[in-house]
Amino acid sequence: MTGNSMTTLLLTRPRAQSLAFGEDCRAAGFAGEIVISPILEIRPVPMTARPPKGAMLVFTSVNGVEQAAAQCDLNGFEGFAVGDRTAGVARAHGMTCHSAGGDLRDLVALLQAEQPRGPLWHLRGAHRAGDLGALLGDHGAGVQDVVVYDQAALPLTDRAQALLAQGGRVIVPLFSPRSAALVSEAAQGATAHLLPIAISAAAAACWAAPGQCRVVEKPDAASMLQGIVGTA
Repeated sequence: MTGNSMTTLLLTRPRAQSLAFGEDCRAAGFAGEIVISPILEIRPVPMTARPPKGAMLVFTSVNGVEQAAAQCDLNGFEGFAVGDRTAGVARAHGMTCHSAGGDLRDLVALLQAEQPRGPLWHLRGAHRAGDLGALLGDHGAGVQDVVVYDQAALPLTDRAQALLAQGGRVIVPLFSPRSAALVSEAAQGATAHLLPIAISAAAAACWAAPGQCRVVEKPDAASMLQGIVGTA
């Protein structure tokens, strides 16, 4: 399907991720303007501890893998990831990594089913969608939480603010609960016709009017891409 040239796409992921996703949207046929305005900036946080040999590493984002790998050698570790792309990045760093193929609930279910042998180390961002240890219940005792990056909030660019003040259609992909909350707050009073598309129910719940959000079928970039092209 070819995107409507009168519809604008507002991408608010960190710049490198937005640029890459924007190229994917073009390849899929989106013909409208693409405005990039990162609402978050990934900033490294020095690790307070490093996983010992035998630890099972848990990742809930690609950023978690990349920031951890920048500070310690992940080669040879075994672990679990929330989705296929995160697991793929972990494998590229020498890990054996099992993918839950979904969202945080799917990851919890996988960990409960597998009952990993070694201690669990969750290498994550400062802001999280849920407490992994608490969600695991009896299986979560002793989960080591280590923050390896922060998601610092950024203001919308002048171009993005001008876009929201106009009357056109604007597709707004929401890739995480934190970014959804920040974009929702920044978009208060917008006169544009906003079309939010959330990667998960958790992200949709952080939009000012959750009922207005379309939630994609699967919590991954491919489903978001389909949702964007279909909405355009």
